[in-house]
Amino acid sequence: MTDGDGGDNGVLWPLVRALMRVGCLNDLSGRNLVIRIVSDELDHPLAVDEYPQTTTHLFSLVNACRQRSDGLPTLLKVLERLEPGSTAMADVKRVITDMIVYDTISPEDRRQLFTLLSGVVIPEIGDLYRLVAGEAALDLPDQTTYQEMFRVLETLNASVDGVPKAIVFVEHLAGRVRLDLAVELRRWVSGQAGKLGLEQELAKLREQLATTLVPKVPQRSDGYVVFQIERAGPSGDAYRMATWKQLDVSDGWHPERGQDVHASNLSEMKFRVAEVIETVESEWAQFEPNIRLEFLLSTELLNLDVDQWQWETESRFPEPMGCRFPVSVRSLERMKARKWHRAWYIRWKELRTQVEENGGVAKGGGYQNPSNAHQALRELVSHFERTPSIVSLILSAPPTGATYADEISIALRAGIPVILWHRSDCDTEEFAAAVDNILYETNPLHLLDRVRMVRANAYSDGLGPRHVGSQLTILWDDPYRMVIPEGVPAA
Repeated sequence: MTDGDGGDNGVLWPLVRALMRVGCLNDLSGRNLVIRIVSDELDHPLAVDEYPQTTTHLFSLVNACRQRSDGLPTLLKVLERLEPGSTAMADVKRVITDMIVYDTISPEDRRQLFTLLSGVVIPEIGDLYRLVAGEAALDLPDQTTYQEMFRVLETLNASVDGVPKAIVFVEHLAGRVRLDLAVELRRWVSGQAGKLGLEQELAKLREQLATTLVPKVPQRSDGYVVFQIERAGPSGDAYRMATWKQLDVSDGWHPERGQDVHASNLSEMKFRVAEVIETVESEWAQFEPNIRLEFLLSTELLNLDVDQWQWETESRFPEPMGCRFPVSVRSLERMKARKWHRAWYIRWKELRTQVEENGGVAKGGGYQNPSNAHQALRELVSHFERTPSIVSLILSAPPTGATYADEISIALRAGIPVILWHRSDCDTEEFAAAVDNILYETNPLHLLDRVRMVRANAYSDGLGPRHVGSQLTILWDDPYRMVIPEGVPAA
């Protein structure tokens, strides 16, 4: 990263221009005297290249001072002794004060931040940097690190709300990463704001970000693969799979049905699913789509851990498909029951409105069912009928038996498009916290991408079933993307 020819947008030129008006720096001997005094104050010689031209020599001086955390404050102190009270020094002091935001963040806090960001990849990072830097954005190399971007932003004037741009940058990053990391980054930002006495300014910034669409890189087309899996054969141990695929939905939903596949057991079915995914990855690679995988399942199969199936047929290091793709389940029961579709369309429209207005589901749009007792189920039916704003349900128990299936069937009949559950225990605190972040967090990520982040984090931690991300199922059912299940006429 260079600081040279950035013109008015360079981070050092404003200070160089201010220093050119300071009398003791107008000639070479005066500049060298200042360099010697600053070096003495720092107890370390400044490595300043000497140039006969005033501008170039001052640029070298400023650049050398910036390499030390105490360099610019020391330069200011020396010049105030040599040129006390001058109009030129007032400008120098203002510019240097704006640049010394860097010193307000301790080395320990800095290390904590970059440890959190280690290994994190954000494709639109350059756009975020330019958004925060504004007109003062310095051109940076393609491979610039978080540290380099952060360092440049620290030398710029604070935003109009008073929050340093480097801290604003981290707040933006929190909106682009997995949920658990976002929490840690926002906690870091809150800590810095507290040390600077900017708690109220940060609260206003967060309100603004929650209601303002952040410019992003144009999204690539979504590609969809829908798997319909059913039991088959007299014993029910075999399986049959139908598939639908569509690469681009910009002109409407017109999926192509593939050839049906039969499998003698679930292990073989997993292999067949991976074959389809490998084929899609190969055929669609040049178009770089965001691929979504959906499993259209009967109620008895809804608790299958499809997101944990590996997406490759063979791999030395198998990866669950839920880490790589947004994976959701859909209801075969509702797809067939057209008498339920009116309510489904209404709730889906309400879901889209809430997400557009809130960046997630509204607080009143989600409902946690307390139990599967008969009276609780009656109350659930009544609550849905009385509350059209509900668009998501958190199950009290996984749908693994006839009694527990009543809960999800009631939701399907009421048109609820989003249902979440833990495949073994819906009462854990970890599950409740994950659901809150997925549904209600103001976040530019799609809800399905938020789920994928939780699953990827589970895989990273290596805790297996003990991590909520390995046990999390989301039913995400869009009535505008119907497929025609086997045995159901198109009309």
